[in-house]
Amino acid sequence: MTSIFTVSVDSVEGATLRGRVHVINPDVPSVPQKTVFPLSLLVDAWWNLDNGFMHNEDDEEGGGERYPFTEQRGQAITAGMRLKDEFRKLYELILGKEIRVTPDGYLLADDGETILEPRRKAAEVYKLSGGSRSGYSVFTSGDAEEFSQRAADIVTSYDISPYRNAPHLSEAAALEDPEKLDVWDGLELEEDYSFAEIPYAEIVVTVSDAGYLEHMVAGMRWDTTMTGHVC
Repeated sequence: MTSIFTVSVDSVEGATLRGRVHVINPDVPSVPQKTVFPLSLLVDAWWNLDNGFMHNEDDEEGGGERYPFTEQRGQAITAGMRLKDEFRKLYELILGKEIRVTPDGYLLADDGETILEPRRKAAEVYKLSGGSRSGYSVFTSGDAEEFSQRAADIVTSYDISPYRNAPHLSEAAALEDPEKLDVWDGLELEEDYSFAEIPYAEIVVTVSDAGYLEHMVAGMRWDTTMTGHVC
């Protein structure tokens, strides 16, 4: 999938994270305002670390991913997180859960071989997204309502600064409808801008339990497809 934002973490202090969301894809030209967005970023970072996908890819213009530890250290951090099981559930609320099935769709046990009794097809038990790994597994749909409720419980405050590197906007302007804002307006989309020139907003996120930030560290930066939208 095409990356939508680049997220930079500037500091993590207790239950508060400060960072920046760089609007790298003009097709999604503003930072989402709802609390589901910062929660989805925390889940995305957890998933990348847990799978060993967070590493350093700095390019000459200052972009690319950054992680101040090794991939193995990142995986060790997620493995030791107090809330690791909750992050797995949050991930499934966004993108759905993978369910092992036979080639004709019957549910399998955790060993991936034994057909569960009574025999039932996944489509009879779960709301499926339509995604699958043919002959191996299917995926459930996410749950937007429950994820939104979890975001309301977890994210106690979420603030977004005025946009930087957006020449048509006044830095002090109060936006009447930020959801319809296009921070790329006034910029030439054909231009090859450096990372330092790309529009971004600073964010401050406070959560109800510092454990939700246990895997976050100053200096990390990664590309994300997350917008807060549930699949």
